[in-house]
Amino acid sequence: MTWSDSARRRERADTAYAWERLSVDPRFVKLRRRFALQVAVLVSLFLLSYLTYLLLSAYARDVMSYQVADSVNVALLMGIGQFLLTFVLAWAFGRFSTRAIDPLAAEIRDRARADGTLTGRVSRR
Repeated sequence: MTWSDSARRRERADTAYAWERLSVDPRFVKLRRRFALQVAVLVSLFLLSYLTYLLLSAYARDVMSYQVADSVNVALLMGIGQFLLTFVLAWAFGRFSTRAIDPLAAEIRDRARADGTLTGRVSRR
C-alpha cells in the first residue's frame, strides 16, 4: 500500500462521512419527503386514470362506444385524454419542482459548500 492509496482511502472516508452528515440534515429529509410525495401523487393520478381507461375499454364497451360527434366516441376522447394528462402531469411536476423542491435543494447545496461538505468534485467509479 502506497501513500496515494492511503490518501485516496482517507479522502473516500471523509467524503462518505460528509454525505452521511448531509443525509441526516432535517432540510435534506424534508427535501426527500417533498420529492417522494410529489412523485407518489403524480404517479398515482396517472395510474388511476390509465387503469380506469383500460377497465372501461374492457368491461364497459357500451359507454366507450357512445358517439360524441360524427366519428368520435368516448374511447377516442379518453385515449387522447391520456396523452393530454401525461403532458399536464409533466408540466405540474416541473412547476412544483421549481417552486418547492429546487429552492430547498439550492439552499442545502449552498450550505453544504459553505460548510466544506461539498468541494464541487464528485468522484464517480
